[in-house]
Amino acid sequence: MVARQFQVRHNDADFVVDYDTDDGFETLKFQLFSLTSVVPDDQKIIAVDENRVLSDDSDLISVAERLRLVSVNDEVNEQPQLQSSSHIAGNDAASVISDEELARILQAEEEALMLQQHFAGGSTEDFEKQIRPYIDKVRMYEDPVYQQAARKTVPVDELEEKALVALAKEGNFEPSKAEQDHAFLLQLLFWFKISFRWVNVPPCDVCGSETIPQGMGSPDDSESQYGASRVELYRCKICSRITRFPRYNDPLKLLETRRGRCGEWANCFTFYCRAFGYESRLILDFGDHVWTECFSQLLGRWMHLDPCEGVYDKPLLYEKGWKKKLNYAIAISKDGVCDVTKRYTRKWHEVLPRRNIITEPALSALLATITQECRRGISSEALSELDKRDQMESEALERDLHSTDDASISLPGRLSGDKEWRKSRLELGSDSLSSSSCPVRKCIDEHVTRIYNAFCPVLSQFVKEENPKIKAIKALEFFKKILMDLKNTPFKMRKASINSASNTVQAIVHQLLPSFAELLNALSLKSKADPDGRVDICLAGDPVKTSLGLPVVLDALDDMIQNLKKIDNFVEDSLSLPLLKLNRIHSGFVRASGEELPVGIATSAFDGTCNFKWEEPNGAKGCWIMYEVADDKMHELVAYELMSANDVPERDPRDWVVEGSNDGRSSWHLLDKQTSQMFEDRFQRRTFKITPVGLQFNVFRFRFLAVRDIKENSRLQLGSIDLYAKGS
Repeated sequence: MVARQFQVRHNDADFVVDYDTDDGFETLKFQLFSLTSVVPDDQKIIAVDENRVLSDDSDLISVAERLRLVSVNDEVNEQPQLQSSSHIAGNDAASVISDEELARILQAEEEALMLQQHFAGGSTEDFEKQIRPYIDKVRMYEDPVYQQAARKTVPVDELEEKALVALAKEGNFEPSKAEQDHAFLLQLLFWFKISFRWVNVPPCDVCGSETIPQGMGSPDDSESQYGASRVELYRCKICSRITRFPRYNDPLKLLETRRGRCGEWANCFTFYCRAFGYESRLILDFGDHVWTECFSQLLGRWMHLDPCEGVYDKPLLYEKGWKKKLNYAIAISKDGVCDVTKRYTRKWHEVLPRRNIITEPALSALLATITQECRRGISSEALSELDKRDQMESEALERDLHSTDDASISLPGRLSGDKEWRKSRLELGSDSLSSSSCPVRKCIDEHVTRIYNAFCPVLSQFVKEENPKIKAIKALEFFKKILMDLKNTPFKMRKASINSASNTVQAIVHQLLPSFAELLNALSLKSKADPDGRVDICLAGDPVKTSLGLPVVLDALDDMIQNLKKIDNFVEDSLSLPLLKLNRIHSGFVRASGEELPVGIATSAFDGTCNFKWEEPNGAKGCWIMYEVADDKMHELVAYELMSANDVPERDPRDWVVEGSNDGRSSWHLLDKQTSQMFEDRFQRRTFKITPVGLQFNVFRFRFLAVRDIKENSRLQLGSIDLYAKGS
């Protein structure tokens, strides 16, 4: 081991970096990434005195202390750039391209349009025949009886709760209607993704065994009644019975069957969106896919949603992730039809030659005619509003067409459907939506600290009792049951009761209820006693705060009961980590080397629950996560806890270091180092105590150097991280 301290200059800033050569050259790169945001692959590290580029560990042992960091992109990107203040449709800032590249693209587009005039081989009638059936389909969405039937199949209260909790986790406890509607739409998408079933090959209707394709059949009257114009036939491998798979188009029938492929998925989900009042349209991709768009009042624009993939607001998913060769993407709604292909490509000059059915002017005229027909009978005021929105959309599509996509976002290949089928369509790619440029995120986790601290009077009271361990375990298990009953009731009217006369355990909880007052308060709950001895526990304030806190307290109770069972002698000295988790640091800002979108984001590591996790798609061989305390408040770190995630033990961290900074991240002090660590179970919480260094810090960083299996796995994941400060 050789300990070094380097003076690193990047642009006009200087940094001090402490480095241990045992950690490897890649670790130094990740340290520099955390300081400068220059990703490791783009770094060129130069020894100033020797004027040479460093490339491996051996260079760092002998080189002098002064280093210079250069971004490769800064060196090669010398072309003048077009300035743009627009945003691409994915709600990411639009990047810019060089004048030379833009000129080349525009020239290619002009040539493609000229060729299209001569080689467009179809007719207006041919194109119209492909669109017309979908117009009839979306008109069915407007039936009030259909819409009411759709709403009855959705757990509205549950999705509303999840939407409000998602906003609360961003610090928004008083959302506007537009924010609530937007959040509910996303929860509707996630719910639909897990409630609808993809059909590769249907199982046998008789015995449930595997089947093999037997071609196509004609629909019978009962199938034709619900718009099935074709029926796939399958023969059972075991009993040889024939199973029919009618491809229904009636959205009401799809509410019943809840299965299909992309056509049925998009049809039914777009119908659900209309049933809940969202302005929605079906997007027909002539390259054999269908998805949804909804107009977001929050964003002020149309938003892409793919129910098959559970992905939203990522319109470049198909071109960039699936490597799809787009030609036409036509939006179809009750208010008309629109060519939205330009939203889904940044390679319009490559798309144009594939648009060879009809010419662009003929297409525009056809869509305008159909739209005019759809809008017949609409009031002049509504018509004016639609025309205004159409114009804004058209301008946005043109404005964003030549912006570049966000290179830090990795879009996945197709995930729905059998792998061999996806492979045959050349739609395979990465298996996740992730970001290698994690933004700074605010941790809304003060409630976690309050809940942890609120267990102190509870456990302190039990210590004073006779047979404290047995009483504590039974009482906490019963209290957990009460909270589970609360969790399973509608979130706006939670209520549970304790009857002291029922049994001994309830009597104990009833007797010790005053010690639970702080915990109930942390959950925005209160207790009310009746003269007959019954105690009701109900809401005391904002129900969203209760929804936010219940998963935290239930996980904490599980952990506490497990730790109590391990203690031989439950006494006052037991009231410390890992049993009692006091002085947890909270309300900081988090940044990481990468994250999984949308649920594996960095703040998931600090939410106090096992429901979510931080996942770093490329973290197996090295990654980091940084926690900066709000208002520059300094703490002496005395311990931390890590919890393994829900699955894939190969992704568990194995080697890591913990560091602290108190000078704006210019220098880092080693606080703890662990190697060859193993998590034996899923959701296992492990406590690591830190040798006091007598220093306080306001930024803490975990550098994870390796995971349990780095050969077969590229990812790192963690269920939670908790930091504990020295008590005052």
